[in-house]
Amino acid sequence: MGVHLREKKLGTGQVSLYLDIYHNKKRWYEFLDIHINKTRPTPQDKEKRRFAQEIRVQRENELIVQNNGLIDKVKCKADFIQWFELYVKERNLRGKRNKAVLMHLRNFSNNRSIPFNIMTPELIKEFSRYLLSKVGNNTAADYIKNIFTALEEAVRQDIIIQNPIRKIPRHERIKRQSVYRNSFTLDELQLLSDTPCKIKLQFKQAFLFSCFSGLRWSDVNPLRWSEIIIKTIDGEEEWFLHFKQEKTDDIEYLPLSGQAIAILKERKEEMLANSTRSLYVFPMVKETDTVKGLMNSKVNIALKKWATAAGIDPERMHFHTARHTFATNVLENSPDGDLWTVSKLLGHKSISATQIYAHVRDSKKKAAINGLPMLNKATPEAA
Repeated sequence: MGVHLREKKLGTGQVSLYLDIYHNKKRWYEFLDIHINKTRPTPQDKEKRRFAQEIRVQRENELIVQNNGLIDKVKCKADFIQWFELYVKERNLRGKRNKAVLMHLRNFSNNRSIPFNIMTPELIKEFSRYLLSKVGNNTAADYIKNIFTALEEAVRQDIIIQNPIRKIPRHERIKRQSVYRNSFTLDELQLLSDTPCKIKLQFKQAFLFSCFSGLRWSDVNPLRWSEIIIKTIDGEEEWFLHFKQEKTDDIEYLPLSGQAIAILKERKEEMLANSTRSLYVFPMVKETDTVKGLMNSKVNIALKKWATAAGIDPERMHFHTARHTFATNVLENSPDGDLWTVSKLLGHKSISATQIYAHVRDSKKKAAINGLPMLNKATPEAA
């Protein structure tokens, strides 16, 4: 093993400093982007050379630590919160959940640093208790899962020896709880559609569009006409959505159902009739304050009024119910509606997120049971 500071002559008369590194039978070079005058060095040049020597010593220490399976004490003292923020940014994981995790970490620490070397199982359990006092059980479990994944990366980067969450017995970790996912049957959706109610038409349209497309509120309210793609395939007109999911930042390309297409066509006709133009499909539900979610609250209040008019329990009515309705109805009513397909339609990164829809309604279970044949009645044996 060796780390040597070398010089490379430049056409300008200066020399460029670089590291010549040999380790584990491999040689590579690290150019430091430091240029100095060798023949007539200035005080600044001497300072640059001293700095280059410090880098050389640092690289050598890193290799010694790596060779001996040690943990760098300097890295251990680094702030986990700052590291987590950079980790999220570098991997383009800047979704709502990670933003929330960062917020709770800062609140938990009173905006002080949390060095890696104090990220013990006891601290994790204390943070878990804090989360349970602020958010629901499953949300807290999701936040801890994000931290677990980040700490696994810290182990890979040789910042810590072991993920402290792995040291916590499983029975002491936050477990996800089964949650009843409220959804509407197709008959109930028909009832809502037939029920007059003095709320804005676009509130109804946006909700029903979500019921037949599976889009979240955060994807429906900013939906643009430019994200609607119309293609002719085998002589048939097909409609697709091509957009970036707000929650995951993933680019989605999803086919649209006939009812979703009908709602889009209805919106186009309304725009032509009213001689109005907008970049957005549902401009009246466009959220202007994504932090406070004022429009989301306004729409949910209106939807509860609509449910009441239809004789449906308003407590069941929430915009996110539409996404659950889509998933459940695809599973129940489509011959090809398996969990894997629903997972892709919902834009889930993992099918584990779709497992919540595995328990379909009793009518589906009854239909499956009724499909079992009857046995022929046995002929009595002769005495």
